[in-house]
Amino acid sequence: MGRRSVLPSLLFVTAASLFACSAGSSEPTAGEDAITSNDAKILDFTFEGEVVARRTVDARKAVVAQLMYAQGILTTARNGNGHVGNVKLTDVTETENGATKRIRYRASLPVAWPKAVPVPASYELTLPLDSTAFDAFNAKYDKHCGAKAYGLETFWHDWNPKPSRTCTIDEADVRRSVASVAPHVQETTNKYPEYDEIWKDDRLDVVAIFGIITSNVSYDLGYNQARKFTENSTSKLTGPSVTDNAPSPSVLKDTTVTGKVMIGGRERDVKVDVLVVNELEHVGSDFDRRYDALTEKADMILYNGHAGLGKNINALARKGKVTAGKYQLVLLNGCQSFAYIDTTMTDRRREANGPADPLGTKFLDVMGNALPGYASNLASMSNTLYDAAIGADAPKNFNEVMRSMPPDHIVAVFGEEDNAFER
Repeated sequence: MGRRSVLPSLLFVTAASLFACSAGSSEPTAGEDAITSNDAKILDFTFEGEVVARRTVDARKAVVAQLMYAQGILTTARNGNGHVGNVKLTDVTETENGATKRIRYRASLPVAWPKAVPVPASYELTLPLDSTAFDAFNAKYDKHCGAKAYGLETFWHDWNPKPSRTCTIDEADVRRSVASVAPHVQETTNKYPEYDEIWKDDRLDVVAIFGIITSNVSYDLGYNQARKFTENSTSKLTGPSVTDNAPSPSVLKDTTVTGKVMIGGRERDVKVDVLVVNELEHVGSDFDRRYDALTEKADMILYNGHAGLGKNINALARKGKVTAGKYQLVLLNGCQSFAYIDTTMTDRRREANGPADPLGTKFLDVMGNALPGYASNLASMSNTLYDAAIGADAPKNFNEVMRSMPPDHIVAVFGEEDNAFER
């Protein structure tokens, strides 16, 4: 399988193409989440930072935009990736100077660090200082300190400040921060999905979305992997029925699988809806209507496709219905999803559940890739979670589930700190 990243606008067409990913912002609540991974040590990078921003820009947004360049540093060195969209910020101060302001902050950035790589005591992060001048920064250092792969505006994806024959940095352009490195305060092991919550209504409802990888043709990997997932879902059920629903402009293929499975000594209902779309960032109201109805009671939401430098991932986070007290297990199987997912999902659940859910994770667990993933693994990643759900009589914990997932994806789970299920 190849190692070439696939993004929405620039695609490398191979049978094993990769996806891609981008970050967002919100209130810093999820930086305290538990995180677990089989293939990565979860570390905290703690450092003092500084960024210049326009006076009207939200401080967290400016900091997260700056920290996008930390992804380039980590991934170009193959040293895993940071949970950038969920960075925890403290001691934030803002000093205005005309149309701009200088923001100083203390950051705690969870990092999924490959277990095969020795853990350093500290790690230098060389980040652009002025967020109002990213375009000029990108143009100045492109081809010298990394080469843009997906356009100059996303040069952060490829930023590599390691000194070399071509990479000489003007100190006025950057803020150098030395992060102290320590184990993440809430790294967990052997936590279980909330199987009792999934099955408490005697049924399993799954929504699986597959994105087009190269083009809207029947042999595209998105369609191919959707078919494989549908076939696996059907094969595990008693009395299965497969219905091809009418497509719409945004939902290119719409399949519903129903059937039964024995759980806890009795038959229970299973319903799986498989949707093929192009770019989630650009779907219309027809998708929203379909997705809203499905997510209102979905136990599992499985997204497989381009992260689109985070645009597709965070578009999905804003969509669908959030039902108070409803547990959901979400898979974000796109390139570097762990880094790009912002706090939207947890914010929406805090709003729905109130004080009983202060971090927005009591009824939510999220699984995503810290590094690029192969498009040929779309179905297998979702099959692994689906099979775990219908195999709840012999429950697997998250670490056992992840053993069946590709190790070079560096899959991580976050939000499981409050899970109560035990075998």
